Amino acid sequence: MKFVALTIVALMIAGIGATDVKQCKKGQPLPLSVEVVGCENMPCDVVKGTTAVMYVHFVGTKDNIRELNAVVHATTLGITVPYELPKEVASVCDNLMYGATCPIDKTEDVVYAFNFYVESSYPEISVAVQVSLEDAEGDSIACFVCNIKVKKGATKPLLLE
Repeated sequence: MKFVALTIVALMIAGIGATDVKQCKKGQPLPLSVEVVGCENMPCDVVKGTTAVMYVHFVGTKDNIRELNAVVHATTLGITVPYELPKEVASVCDNLMYGATCPIDKTEDVVYAFNFYVESSYPEISVAVQVSLEDAEGDSIACFVCNIKVKKGATKPLLLE
């Protein structure tokens, strides 16, 4: 009974600040929650030349997950392309929060801090970003789609003398 109460409290806390994301079409497990910092409803604005931050709260779906990587695909204008992440960002195990480490076991819940830099050269368009957390065998442990809108950052005001 105590375990059930703690689980309910944890899920309620996880939902605070969560962004409303979509489930992947392939039916992969949806994370418990995803928080895109500064965004509650899609599309989420991301600013060129800054780092977008997402916290992905998910549960292991099998025991002894020693390797887990974020695999990203971006879709715009009906075209889907893979989006290569730097290794230090893609490695879920290296970016777990609250002292969690790999291996991850079945039913263990953890939070992945996913930080990606929005290049200044990106066009200002809307993009559906699919993020799949995949183990060494290529099995998806969690997957979601977040719609983003790439925007230009604020320009510095001119100083008049």
